[in-house]
Amino acid sequence: MSVEQDKPAKYPKPAEEFGLTEREQLYDRVSHTRFLTFLDEPSITIHRLEESYNNYGEYLFVTLSRPGTNRRIYISFWGLGYHEYRERWITDEWFWYQATPRPEFEEQPLLIEEVKRQIEERYNTVKGYVNQATQTRRGQVFEILADLTDEDGAVVEMEDLPDWLLNEDDLDLG
Repeated sequence: MSVEQDKPAKYPKPAEEFGLTEREQLYDRVSHTRFLTFLDEPSITIHRLEESYNNYGEYLFVTLSRPGTNRRIYISFWGLGYHEYRERWITDEWFWYQATPRPEFEEQPLLIEEVKRQIEERYNTVKGYVNQATQTRRGQVFEILADLTDEDGAVVEMEDLPDWLLNEDDLDLG
């Protein structure tokens, strides 16, 4: 006698429902151009735009949502700031994470024209700093580790690296 088990229904991941590609999901980032296309989509609602901090630096945070299969899907993007561990300005990409709906998101959505104006203003400001920054070996190694693992994993790995690996005089990664 065999017992037949029902397979659970496969629900799409929130990032898939939001419209992020497999590559964008894998690397937790989208290009600046791609980010701007999300803003123009009619089903997108803009809930938050603010300069704020996370563990890696000061950035512009933008929270968007769109209808999903069973509920709205919220994604927060962060970019246009200086990444203190990568030691470089983030200008042409936006990192993202799935956001948790908050009561203030239900307030009046932000106006697209004002959001685009503020993003363009911030982009122009940050773009002016790009050539001023110099990434050290530590920043280069962190960037490699973060791309192989994730930002938090790279922070932990950096603590365990031998000092000689990060010595500017011993090794050239560029």
